[in-house]
Amino acid sequence: MFFNQVEFGQRVKALRKENGYTLQQMADELNVSYEHYKKIENGNHGCSISLLLDISAFFDVSTDYLLTGRSFETLHIQKQLLAAQDILAGLMKDLK
Repeated sequence: MFFNQVEFGQRVKALRKENGYTLQQMADELNVSYEHYKKIENGNHGCSISLLLDISAFFDVSTDYLLTGRSFETLHIQKQLLAAQDILAGLMKDLK
């Protein structure tokens, strides 16, 4: 799996906008400088694990979602769909 810093920043930015915060408000909430937070959103700068956890907690999303764009729910649904697909394929085979 590959970590894409730009996509990480885009997810953080989208969450900020969805929740109606400005860049400055988020920087203040997370106790980081405006410039540092802006660079994170733009994909020009990474963040510490501590800050990752703070962002995750602030927006109530998983770190997995922030880092990869995938959530536990998405993975769970994908597994359920694959299982259902296998069941349907078995049923189709039995009908032939």
